[in-house]
Amino acid sequence: MAPLGRRSRATTRTALYATCAALLFALLDSLTKSAAGRFRADGSGALAHWEPYALLAVGVTALVFSQSAYQAGSLAISLPVIDTLEPIGAVLIGIAVFGEQLASSTWALAVQALGAATAVFGIVLLDRSPLART
Repeated sequence: MAPLGRRSRATTRTALYATCAALLFALLDSLTKSAAGRFRADGSGALAHWEPYALLAVGVTALVFSQSAYQAGSLAISLPVIDTLEPIGAVLIGIAVFGEQLASSTWALAVQALGAATAVFGIVLLDRSPLART
């Protein structure tokens, strides 16, 4: 996606860089969980494993993409993309890699869906703010 962004219009470039940043932030979430577990289990011996170094590399790369997205165009484009895709990606990685599960009861699923809808509503409100148009 990043090479496509370099050759695209400003709006498309902003959205592509923001998508890259969001997906990397989602990966960063899972690497943080993995590295923290490694440090909890091995203490400073965790530095002999790949997780802390991957955490640093992905974190720096995600930061570069997010800053590139913010500079490429309006916050009204980049911020909603990052704020929406990052938690979705993190949940999907948690399910696929760590075996985490969504709630199994109807009531708990409804509460989770309500939380997700509230978050999206908040993102939409922020997107409509005049401050995001600068």
